[in-house]
Amino acid sequence: MTPEDPVAQGLATMASAGFEFGSDAEQVAHDVRTMWQQLGAPTGAFAAAADAIARLPQRPEVPIADQARRRAFERAVGINPVEVELTAAMSARELLERMASE
Repeated sequence: MTPEDPVAQGLATMASAGFEFGSDAEQVAHDVRTMWQQLGAPTGAFAAAADAIARLPQRPEVPIADQARRRAFERAVGINPVEVELTAAMSARELLERMASE
């Protein structure tokens, strides 16, 4: 399986979102494993999903002059800061790599 595979992309997104919304590693692993099983437990899915983390869409960069306005807007509508997204992605990759080696 490759990181471009829709299953890998879906598992990567699920893991990253789980961390972004505050779930702990045990809960994220349970959710990802459950989805993986529902998809037929494809071989190599966790490793491909770990690699797929780097390919997930990122927010577009904004000029420094516009960053304060962007942060205010994101806070107003309940969007996590970009730092939270990046930390979640790193945690998801680490978890998926660990799951792949089990």
